[in-house]
Amino acid sequence: MLLAEPSQEHRERIKCLLELDPLFEVVAETDCGRDAIALADSLKPEVALVSVELLDMKGTQIIQELKKMNPQMLVVLQAESADVAYFFEALKSGAQGYLLKALHPASFHEYLRSLVIEDATLPRELGYQILKQFVTENIRNKKSV
Repeated sequence: MLLAEPSQEHRERIKCLLELDPLFEVVAETDCGRDAIALADSLKPEVALVSVELLDMKGTQIIQELKKMNPQMLVVLQAESADVAYFFEALKSGAQGYLLKALHPASFHEYLRSLVIEDATLPRELGYQILKQFVTENIRNKKSV
């Protein structure tokens, strides 16, 4: 797994969590988008965990580059909040998952593991935000008719 995250502290927490599971091996980590792309090109990890913002690039730009190089790579975007617009942008860029950084470590691990074994579900908080936005937009649309 490649970790692309600007916070060294957060990278260390993720690494410690994932090292407990033999399914995961962190092969590289970086705080820079260009480095993430170069590392992915040379190391060919099966999974990349990419933050919304790195020091030099947006996460969605990195995802697009990673998917161009290796369409089979599983790419997960990490975000601080359940931003519906960014969630859809991440999916359009090629991400297979969207993880909230604030998730409890057990939920974080469970979701990431479910993505890897292709049994993924949507995190509850993100699902709630999508539903809330959908309902709000439908109410607005009905009022404007």
